Amino acid sequence: MAVVPSGEASHSFEFVAAPPDLAPYLNSLYIWRTSDGQLDDVLPAYSGQMVVFGRGVGRMQFDDVVSDTSDAFFVAPLCQARNFSVSGPGVVFGVSLNFRGWAALSGLSVHDYHDAFLQPETVLKDPLAERHTTLAPRWRAGEIDDGELLDAMCDIVRQGLSSLPDQHLTVIDRTLEWLSSSFKPELDVLYDQLPYSKRQAQRLVAQFFGQSPVRLVRRYRAVRAATLLSMPQLPDEIEAEIREAFYDQAHSDQGNPLLHRAHTQAVAAQFGLHDQ
Repeated sequence: MAVVPSGEASHSFEFVAAPPDLAPYLNSLYIWRTSDGQLDDVLPAYSGQMVVFGRGVGRMQFDDVVSDTSDAFFVAPLCQARNFSVSGPGVVFGVSLNFRGWAALSGLSVHDYHDAFLQPETVLKDPLAERHTTLAPRWRAGEIDDGELLDAMCDIVRQGLSSLPDQHLTVIDRTLEWLSSSFKPELDVLYDQLPYSKRQAQRLVAQFFGQSPVRLVRRYRAVRAATLLSMPQLPDEIEAEIREAFYDQAHSDQGNPLLHRAHTQAVAAQFGLHDQ
């Protein structure tokens, strides 16, 4: 997860590799720190997060609902970017769950639980939920340090994980492979690779990723394109592939290439941020 600095508020990330036994379920661990004042920014669409707010107060805009942070909560997987603010100084500890991790830890369908703050008891069983809520007060009291807090979060995840059926793991893994195979992967290729009927495959992709394959590939393509187009030395063939993914060939071959790049980048960023 990355956040771009905004205004005069400064902040930093410290990323910590996941323990080897949890690596199949986690992207990473992190500690996020921000200085005095208020930071206003946008969090891109991303997978689920287990969070401990050690210091500071934050809030996030979910459509017409504004949710405030608490000592311990989960950010359900985001299907689109969300505005957030933090009043500092702030220290936030996080466990970034990948799609396997969210399914194995929470058992919640992303189609039904997404773009929201969830209380620990919604995701975890007792006494794990209660342990999650005690971590911030213990850290503030000096009972545990940064590393011990992250270790405690990992231990909660470790004890809360459930085994996923092999066929469900196949859906998650092959969908991710399909999404990364090209800017315009064919839907039939995905369905041919999954051990389910087309209707069942669509339902399970929505369960694990929150969106149908059609909308999912659209979002991933846009985020990937926006990321690549931010590179100053993008190979011509990659830039041409991105343009073709967003426009028909006749449109792409006309006009100033620099204007096409800027226009494509703007469109990709818009889709990547808002998944329209």
